[in-house]
Amino acid sequence: MTIISRSEDLTILIAVADSGGFSAAAQQLNIQVAKVSRAVARVEEQLNTSIFNRTTRRVELTEEGRIFIEKAREGLEKLSEAEEWLKVRHQKPAGRLRIDSASPFVLHQLTPHIKSVHSITS
Repeated sequence: MTIISRSEDLTILIAVADSGGFSAAAQQLNIQVAKVSRAVARVEEQLNTSIFNRTTRRVELTEEGRIFIEKAREGLEKLSEAEEWLKVRHQKPAGRLRIDSASPFVLHQLTPHIKSVHSITS
């Protein structure tokens, strides 16, 4: 599987679709209009299709553009969820813990805590 569109470009594309124009998207994202224009042109060139119908007064999604934006939005949301999951996963301790201790201490002091942690994570 090859992904030809950069996530930054897709974010810009979605902003154009949501805001209704290149200038509004640039203002919303706090970037230059030229950067918005380049990102849209890059995606359209890579996909060999027009995402937007442009007039001097407005920008409208083509039918292909509407479907692509919908799927790109879903994909970026899934990617964001995956990244968040990894961040949280790396914040939790993981792996095997070995404890060398006297049996009564393990039985009375550690085992109750291990059971409660195990039941929470299971």
